[in-house]
Amino acid sequence: MIIKELKNLFLKMPFMTNSFLSKSKNTLQIKLHFLMASILILSCSFSFSQENTRIKNSSEKTNTDILPKTTFEETVILPLQKNQLYFEKVFLHLNKTSYFDDDIIWFKAYVSDIKSKPSNQTSRLHVSLLNGEGKTIQNQNIFINKGVGKGQFVLNDTLKNGTYYLLASTNYMRNFGVDHRFFQEINIINKLVSKESKGKNNYDVQLFPEGGYLLEGAENVIGIKSLLNGKGHDFSGKIINQKNQEIASFKSEHSGMSKCSFFYDLNENYTALIKTNDTLFKVNLPAAQKNGILLNIDNNNSDILKLIIKTNRNTAFKSTYKILFHQRNQIIDYVEIPDLETQNTIFEFDKKNFVEGVNTITLFKDNQPIAERKFYKEDKGKTVNLTIEKDTVENDSISYKIKTDKSLQANLSVSVLPINATNYTETVTIKSAFLLSPFVKGHIENPAYYFKKENQKRNEHLDLLLLTQGWTQFSTKEMITDLNPPYQYDFEAGFKIKGNVFPKPTNQLALMTKDNVIIDKIFLNEKKDFSFNNLLIYKGDHMKISFLKNQNEAIKPENLHVDSVQSSPFFNFNIEKSKTTDSVLHDDLWTELNTSGSIKLDEINITSKNKTYTERKKIIRKYKPLVFDIGKYDNLPIADHFKNKDLMYFLNFDQDTKLVKWNGIETHLETGINKEALLYIDGKYITSNELSSVSLQINEIDNILVQPIRGNKIFQVFTSENYQKDIIELFEEYLVTDGFDREKKYYAPIYDFDENKYSNWLEIDWKPDLVLENSGETYIKIKQNKQLQGYLFSVQGYTQEGSLISEIITIK
Repeated sequence: MIIKELKNLFLKMPFMTNSFLSKSKNTLQIKLHFLMASILILSCSFSFSQENTRIKNSSEKTNTDILPKTTFEETVILPLQKNQLYFEKVFLHLNKTSYFDDDIIWFKAYVSDIKSKPSNQTSRLHVSLLNGEGKTIQNQNIFINKGVGKGQFVLNDTLKNGTYYLLASTNYMRNFGVDHRFFQEINIINKLVSKESKGKNNYDVQLFPEGGYLLEGAENVIGIKSLLNGKGHDFSGKIINQKNQEIASFKSEHSGMSKCSFFYDLNENYTALIKTNDTLFKVNLPAAQKNGILLNIDNNNSDILKLIIKTNRNTAFKSTYKILFHQRNQIIDYVEIPDLETQNTIFEFDKKNFVEGVNTITLFKDNQPIAERKFYKEDKGKTVNLTIEKDTVENDSISYKIKTDKSLQANLSVSVLPINATNYTETVTIKSAFLLSPFVKGHIENPAYYFKKENQKRNEHLDLLLLTQGWTQFSTKEMITDLNPPYQYDFEAGFKIKGNVFPKPTNQLALMTKDNVIIDKIFLNEKKDFSFNNLLIYKGDHMKISFLKNQNEAIKPENLHVDSVQSSPFFNFNIEKSKTTDSVLHDDLWTELNTSGSIKLDEINITSKNKTYTERKKIIRKYKPLVFDIGKYDNLPIADHFKNKDLMYFLNFDQDTKLVKWNGIETHLETGINKEALLYIDGKYITSNELSSVSLQINEIDNILVQPIRGNKIFQVFTSENYQKDIIELFEEYLVTDGFDREKKYYAPIYDFDENKYSNWLEIDWKPDLVLENSGETYIKIKQNKQLQGYLFSVQGYTQEGSLISEIITIK
């Protein structure tokens, strides 16, 4: 909307007198760019234009002025809008938040754009399980399709008891830094003793002037935050002047946060005295500025946002001040502040013109940012209410109907637990993950609190959280770089397989499955290097690479090298040291709940330390019919440089075991110095007369196991299925080690403990694939447990239009 003269706006207001119009015209030179406004001397009310907004071109003229060469649009608006990056957000819905050491963490991933609509840009999500120090234990690559994906982490008894974390992000999110990754705390139980970790208490007291600084000769608002070992802690305190006179008092209101207001006298200094845990802290308040503008807000009204602009007598309006409304680099609007005739001026804005979630107000002086304040806007029009009611009971199962109050399409996940579940504490929801956390720096303690309707002061406490965010002085260039960073990291649409091959009988190269189905074809164009891109492949898949002639006739490459694929980096995470409870179980309770071997472990490829654990169980189960004591053997890893060699070459150079003849007559295997080795192939002992005729190639072998006995060795070699069926494999197979992790089918764990006595630790069901069609309803069926008092349903999800669904529903 092109700039309009203030006079034209006032003429539309019949309640204003001509004398006021005249005075207003002479003294209030406010420029409205996207806003239509009514302005009063002490109270100004704004409502955003309903027209299609646009930036006014600097070459356009109005009948009030000609824009200078360097305008606010050119310095701030256009750079924020130039090459705007897509903004992604991530949420993981977990089936519960406390797990036994042999449990499985089941989760569903949601990836959205800045408006909370499903993201169609990314197909790969990185999810990590971290220990209490923030070190990565396991990684998962989750396939994201139309904004959702599923996965799981298999736990085992190598994990110590305590606090762990889940971290999730897309590669593209790295453009915006580390603060926007999804982060959630969980508990893993693996210990008899319940105790608190010992350590020195670490206190942290912080002061946050509203807007970013204090001003002499004006009423100031300041936020106070007290942390004990990284978590909010109760406190009380006061502010005193240089004469030790109390001028304001305060006490913690929520999660170690509070605020107070006081008049900052000229040439005065102030100190905050804060008492927490019988410890008194003295913190000097920041020195106040001699002149300037304070930025305060009142967000208590559900429909109107009040913006209070304060100044003092020393401040002369010789500079140009502007207010920018935005959500990161998404510009909502901006307005120029007039030459104020009073030290306190109130602007009122209709909230329907702001976006859902955290909005930011930035104050500019001569196109340089000088103050900032965040506020939250709840969009009631996007609220979706959900109900669950019993539908039918059939044999040992119950059917429940899930219904929303609107006809819409939605993707949901539901965790079903006992009504008195001890293993579930909701601290993160899709609403907190999409509407709050991405727009706030640092860790938020229990963000789900601010979105639970039963918390009557949640809006007040949320504003307190945003007040205590603080603000770091930026130059305009630094601010623009922070909000609209340069493009560095790509969307990931799959995986790559790269390498080189020569000679080239043809220029067409194919990637095939184990069953010789062509996945992808590329044209080499006289190059020896190749790259198959954007592949939907999974860890553990077997691939083949072949040249193709006419009519897809395959030709085996003579010299083929496949690069070791480098995954996009998973990051460790800086965890603030905190004093946490190591176990949520008492000693006597653990004795009865001891779940060693109580939950069935599924088979899955996981990282290093745990991979051996699960693969060993699989190998023992597979080969025990052939070798009764297979559990005494260790699996030998086979390095890549042996893949084109034979068995005897591998034994010689990897195991120091070679064929020798005793007295030139009998052939046997010698290992080390004067020690012997025995060889079994598929459970059959290979005699001395047969050893010299063994010609197995490494690519014909699935596993090689060894059992050392006092320096001697017994080798168990197990051949591939193709070898056993006498099938000659012309093409080498490559095992995919860097691909998507396959989702597993959910199954409820089987417990050894008394389920009736400890029903609050049970896990009933996990439904990650619920879809609401246009009717806004669907059904789920769960196994009936008559011993339970009722069920707890944790429901999370979103609609195609970006409405978020987050409910905890209990049914007795």
